Amino acid sequence: MAVMVTLTLKTDVQTYQALHAQLLEVAIPAGMLFHSAHEADGHVSVVDFWPSTEAFQSFMAGPAGEGMKAAGIPVPDDVKFTPVLNADSR
Repeated sequence: MAVMVTLTLKTDVQTYQALHAQLLEVAIPAGMLFHSAHEADGHVSVVDFWPSTEAFQSFMAGPAGEGMKAAGIPVPDDVKFTPVLNADSR
């Protein structure tokens, strides 16, 4: 079942933007359905849609976790999964 994933990256916008393109290149093949992010209180809030909790967790355990570690971004401690009824796009 598709899930909405929300989390906060404890980093600034510039650090996030520097990592964004390289993670997007591996997130799409890993199954990511949709990604968005915005600045909130000096951090970056993320809302993603993934085909399953397991697909996201696998991505975080591999490419995302490695990229975040290399950029000095701590692993998010507020990841929330919400099952969705539909995850449609254009």
